[in-house]
Parts: sequence; structure tokens; C-alpha cells
Amino acid sequence: MKKFFRSPSSTRLLMAIRLLQVTSAIVIVVTLMALMAFLFEGSANGGQFRRFGDAVWWAVVTVITGDYAGLALTTTAGHIVGLVTIVSGIVLISLFTATFSSVFIARKLKESQGLQDITFTGHLLICGWNTHLEELLSLFSRQGKLKAAQQIVLVNDAPPDKNESLISAFHHLDIRFVRGDHTHEAVLQRANCAEASAALILPDSLAAPGLLNDDKTLPCLLTVKSLNAKTKAYCYIVNREIQRHIKRAGADDVVVSDQHVGFFLANQILNPGSPQVAMEMMNCDHGNDMQTIPIDPAFFGRTFGDYFVHCKKQFNYTVLGIVTEQQAMSLNDILLHDTSAIDAFIERKFKEAGISVDERSGVRITVNPPFAHVLKKGDEAVVLGTIE
Repeated sequence: MKKFFRSPSSTRLLMAIRLLQVTSAIVIVVTLMALMAFLFEGSANGGQFRRFGDAVWWAVVTVITGDYAGLALTTTAGHIVGLVTIVSGIVLISLFTATFSSVFIARKLKESQGLQDITFTGHLLICGWNTHLEELLSLFSRQGKLKAAQQIVLVNDAPPDKNESLISAFHHLDIRFVRGDHTHEAVLQRANCAEASAALILPDSLAAPGLLNDDKTLPCLLTVKSLNAKTKAYCYIVNREIQRHIKRAGADDVVVSDQHVGFFLANQILNPGSPQVAMEMMNCDHGNDMQTIPIDPAFFGRTFGDYFVHCKKQFNYTVLGIVTEQQAMSLNDILLHDTSAIDAFIERKFKEAGISVDERSGVRITVNPPFAHVLKKGDEAVVLGTIE
């Protein structure tokens, strides 16, 4: 048997219509009762209803408070008008209050269930659920003390109480959540993906708690890019073998689980101390922070050496590298044009969405550039230090 349901937009429309109906009824009653009071009491009330405006004021106060606003009615017809006005006011004001309250209650219920439509723009989407989500929000929380807080929307199929517990734990962050499968276009549309500035796509562990799964990563990435090709998308994956396909699908960057384990283990033997330095640089709980900061335009056209010395002397920052926006490769450069079904699927999806990879920008990282390197407009610096 086919099931019918109201969409969030249709529910809002019905609520708006109901509020408009009740408000219109109040206006009609006020106008009608004011007119009748003016006609019946205008000449019989010692001039209290000399002007129609006086009758309107009396009708408004009587409807809202049930009191005659200091204007007494003397005729029998006037008493009947007053009685009808009081009863109508009680009924209509009760209806208005109940309708207005139901709008807020319905909105709060939807928010608690992750069913509301997000109206944020320039927000950050975090798609998927796993144990790293709390750590991720913790890092955002710390950075939020240093930079303007960014609105965050969690998109996952976890029970509402799990999302609510995270929102409560990081109440100082502006977090909402949308419940649903983050590979579905309708769910991402509710999260206003088209207006998001970036999306973090995590491997999901809801199907098998404790086990990370990449099955939803590629479909989610394709859907995000189809809704807005300019949205930055960063993927965390477990299976290294799908990294190439994730990059082909348009991911701006990919983090592979445990990809640096070999470095840390080998350098414990080969270069003692270097793994500890690397871990300290990535540790945001205390000490130095590693952040990207804009370069003072006064240094555009000057050398990296000048800027390095300036940052060290002025702020005690160590400049680790330079980040430069650059044009990304085209889709034709990335795809192999073989008979791979995955390549064909990706290329077809991009064409259906009207996405040209040539329009997307990437970044070029220059680590430890020579002092003679010339800085230019658009460059940013990756620095290590205590950022105030």
C-alpha cells in the first residue's frame, strides 16, 4: 500500500497558511466590531466613540485583553457587540497563540530528529559517522577560539541521541545535524550542500560498529560535486586501493588511514627524535599550532627569506611552506579512457551534472622553499607557532 507524507516545505506552507488565516480572522473581527461599536455607540456614548479610530482602538484592546480599554458601552446593541468581541477575541487569540507555538514546537522536533532543512550558507558538511568525529569536532572547537566559528552540519544516519550528545558536548560550536543516508541527493539538499563551502567525507561505521567502511565515500563525493562543483571535498578512506578513483571523482584531497605508520616506525630507528617532532607539530592540545595564515601584501614580490625572518622576529613563527592556488588538471588528463566501468561511470556522472574539472582550483604546496623564492599574490604561509 502506497504511503503518502508531507515534505518539510509543504508542512511549512500549511503552517504559514494557517497563521495567515487566523491573523486575517482577527483583522476582520477587529474591523467589523469597531464599525458596529462606532455605529451603535457613536452618538449615544457621550462622545467616547467620536472618531472611528477610537472604535478601532477599543476593538483591538478588547480582542487582545478582554477589557473595554476604559470606554464604556451604554446601548443594548453595544453590549451585544462588546460580548461578541470578547468571546471572539478569546477564541482567536487562543488559536493564534496555539498555531504560533505549534510552529516552534514542530521546528524543534524536526531539529531534534535531524529532519529540518538547513538554511546556512558557507557552512561545513561532515558526512558519515565514526569514532573520529568527536576528535574532529574537538579540533574545530579549539580552533574556534582563535578564528571566527564556522557553522557545521553533520550528515549521517546515526540515531538522533548520538548526534545530540555531540552537539551538547560542543555546545559552543554552531552545529546542526541532518539525519539520512549521506549518499542520497535529497538528504544532502536538506543539508543545503549546494551552498556549503566544504565537505568532509568520513568512512562510515554504523553498519558494523568498530569497522570503517568506504562503500559510501565515492557515491557521496559524486553527489556533493554534482550539487556544487566548487564545494571543496576532502575524503578520509580506509582502503588505499580506491584512492585513485576518489581523486578521479574530484576529491580536493584524500587522507588514507594509517598512511604514515611506516614513516613513524622506521624513523624511530633511523632518525630518533624526528617522529616525535612530527607528532608534536600535529598535536593541537598544547604547545605550538600549525596553521595557514595570509601573507602580508607588503611582501608580495619580495623573497621568502625576507618573510621568514620577519615572521620569526615579529611573531616567533617558523614558516614551513607556501600554499598557492593553482588550476587543477582537466578530467581528460585524469581519466585513462580505457574500458574501466568505474572511469565510464565517473565521466558520465560529471557530464550529467555539467561539471568541468577545468573550473576547479587546486593548491600547490612548496615545503621549505629556498630563501630566494619570490612570493606572489594568492600565496599563503603554513606556519608553526603559538597563534594569538
